[in-house]
Amino acid sequence: MLEGLRRRVENHLRRRPALREDRHGKPVDLEVQAATAILLLEAAHGDEEYVWREHRTILRGLERGFGIGRAETLELLGRAEEIRPPVVRLADVTELITERYTREQRQSIVSLLWKVIDADGVLAAWEAVFASHVARAVGLSPEEAEAARRGTEAPAAG
Repeated sequence: MLEGLRRRVENHLRRRPALREDRHGKPVDLEVQAATAILLLEAAHGDEEYVWREHRTILRGLERGFGIGRAETLELLGRAEEIRPPVVRLADVTELITERYTREQRQSIVSLLWKVIDADGVLAAWEAVFASHVARAVGLSPEEAEAARRGTEAPAAG
């Protein structure tokens, strides 16, 4: 039992940040990072107020996902705040993410989106609709979207 736990911890520590590279193994650029941050910010701003729990969840998610530090993450969020819709279209954001990331990475982004939505402990109807829309827009099946919501991996399509 302890051996299995040790192996899982080692695998976790060796794992590369899930969103650091695109579908071709190349480091993602600022445009893709900003697109991801915009989706998370839209989810956070979707209800009555943007609370510190949502902000903390976004910070941690971007830091871990891209493997960047706090200062870089705060700068990224600042830039993303400046270009949130209506400056950029949400369709352009989801299209970029679909083009540049693998299905698994897109599922990871939707999972992070749900963590942001759940961070304040209140699920507004709009938030569920938004998450569902984003999942479809980035090409996830309903099963993959539900697995992302649960924070698990969807079974492979047969």
